[in-house]
Amino acid sequence: MTKTVGTWILFFTLCLSNGFGQTSSFTKGKITNSKNLYRENMFIHYNAPVLLTGEYLYYSIYSINAKMKELSTFSKIGYVELIGEDTNVIFKHKIKLTDGLGQGEFFIPVTVSSGSYKLIGYTQWMKNSGKNYFFQADIGIINPFKNNQESILKHIEVAQINTGPDSNIPDVIGVRENTPPLSLKPNKKIFQKRNLAHLNINVHEKNMIQGNYSISIRKMDSIEGPLTLNAQEYIISQDTENIGDKKTLSGQMYLPELRGELISGKIIPKEANFPLIEEKLALSIPGEQFVLKLSRTDKKGAFYFNLNQEYKNSHASIQILGKNKNNYRIQLNKQSAVNYDDLIFKTFTITPKMKNLILERSVYNQVENAFAEMKPDTIQYKDAIVPIYRKFSNVYNLDDYTRFSTIRETVSEIIEHVWVQRSTDAEDVFQVRGDEDTTDSNFLPLVTVDGMLIQNHGDVIDFNARKLKKISISRSEYVINSITYKGVIAIETIEGDFFEGFKKDYITTIELFPPLTAKKYFHQEYNAETKSTTQQIPDFRQQLLWLPQLILESDKTKIDFFTSDVAGKYEICLEGFTSKGNPISVKETFMVE
Repeated sequence: MTKTVGTWILFFTLCLSNGFGQTSSFTKGKITNSKNLYRENMFIHYNAPVLLTGEYLYYSIYSINAKMKELSTFSKIGYVELIGEDTNVIFKHKIKLTDGLGQGEFFIPVTVSSGSYKLIGYTQWMKNSGKNYFFQADIGIINPFKNNQESILKHIEVAQINTGPDSNIPDVIGVRENTPPLSLKPNKKIFQKRNLAHLNINVHEKNMIQGNYSISIRKMDSIEGPLTLNAQEYIISQDTENIGDKKTLSGQMYLPELRGELISGKIIPKEANFPLIEEKLALSIPGEQFVLKLSRTDKKGAFYFNLNQEYKNSHASIQILGKNKNNYRIQLNKQSAVNYDDLIFKTFTITPKMKNLILERSVYNQVENAFAEMKPDTIQYKDAIVPIYRKFSNVYNLDDYTRFSTIRETVSEIIEHVWVQRSTDAEDVFQVRGDEDTTDSNFLPLVTVDGMLIQNHGDVIDFNARKLKKISISRSEYVINSITYKGVIAIETIEGDFFEGFKKDYITTIELFPPLTAKKYFHQEYNAETKSTTQQIPDFRQQLLWLPQLILESDKTKIDFFTSDVAGKYEICLEGFTSKGNPISVKETFMVE
């Protein structure tokens, strides 16, 4: 099995890395066979089944190899959606997966109505198995700012809805009758407000140390909502042989996103009699830390770009390179939306007796949000944005020099080893003198402005140099996707807006759907050093801790956290998978007085 799966991974990787040949190579039969051999599941650990507007839905993703029962390294992108009963998409997140793991969050705005919702998770590859293989969990949302709550209001009190004090919420020691392989032990069962607490994680079976887990510590709800699906129950449900429709969505075949986001499309001749041949294309994501990708079409005009780098811009351009660039138009492949018309939602209700509970919680949320700037999360960039070319040999910050009117004059007077000359096609082009140990060639340099590749150098040679911030030069020969450039000239404008005004018929502007950036979430601390500031700030946190990714390095792990000003019963919930793919779900409770 491992050898067969590895063969398919190699096959897909070669096709995607070459950037062409997928349309002819990916036959329906091959994808059907591969999806049966290498099916993915996705489990999502989320922080609460009932949320109010003004709160955060936190989640951690585990992409699972359904056959090998371990974290999947196949797909590098996951998708998470929140769907309403009217099938409207409240949010759709694209999440970068690293060794099968990802994380995200969503702040629930006041525009979201009270009601029942579905949290959905999948990869592009999972679409080939049908949405019955997607992760699906029920979530109840209450919007206390809406006067009309009839969609969830139940006027007759029902036994299963607990409206009593928090102390009536039952203890949760574990999720199954068997003794869990690890245990959660807070250092106390009862804490005071703003107390330092220690959570001890004790591993009873040595093979459970190696694994990936996530932890939520949150005040338990007096409002009973949908049942939270844990990792153990989810894996059992996915192991069922006949879980429903195994047809692909819309009958379409979906390629796996093996190396990152997959942007694909095809070029179409503008004239019916113009031959369709292999052409080169460039994708540019502009910005100070820009991304530039080159690819080739196959003989049918199909092309593919893999985005495996972090980027910050939501706009990009694709252009056809070479003398035939004006003879084609670009048609992108759009991701088809999943049809959720047949989703079945669990009923979620509240009663009039819950009014004070909801009002108090809503007030706490508003106070917390008012002080959000005092409790910031930290963005974590996992992958450094590395230019596609070598290190620059010279960087010219133009404020350090006399300013000239045009780039032509600037190059002539300031930039060493670079000049403008007339080509055999009677066009002005840049030239870069190669390093001393390189041979001369007839290749032109790669020229970019704010990350956009410039084919016709004459488009920028007389550009207003007073708008430029710097010009960076590399004299080394550079080869990308079999295209050779004699050096690199990277031009950066002061405003970084060259992309907005540079329009050509052969350039297609596209909207990107960037993955969420991973965050390290705020960790509240109370000590002598912070007392002067923290004592003036209210603390109405109901979510005391959210760790989306936790790796246990020994059989005893201690995690510190601080309680808030909110009294009540709290639940510690650990979910995850061992390195052998065994699902782990453990819970424990404590009180804050």
